[in-house]
Amino acid sequence: MTASNQQIVIDEDELRAHVRALTAAAELLGSAATTAAGGVGQSAFGAMCGPLLGPAVDALADASESTLAAATTLADATATGLKGIVDAFGAIEDGAVTSFRAIEGEL
Repeated sequence: MTASNQQIVIDEDELRAHVRALTAAAELLGSAATTAAGGVGQSAFGAMCGPLLGPAVDALADASESTLAAATTLADATATGLKGIVDAFGAIEDGAVTSFRAIEGEL
């Protein structure tokens, strides 16, 4: 795509590749959030260390899951928004090109 004033070039393929990368990142982050939500439990640290380390690790897992879930939402929303922008710009640009060609044909 090239803006109608010919001074701004927007690479639609590059933007669509970025949408795909954001979508893939959202899927990866979502998977990591699901894994973090599982926790490890106190038994993973033995009888002596479990009561001390278990709650700390569980708190870290909860915070990690929350952060990863927020990052998933952000990446997904950014991908959706960028796709909408690219689609809208493409439609506007196609309309402008059609109009310019019609005007050019009348000259």
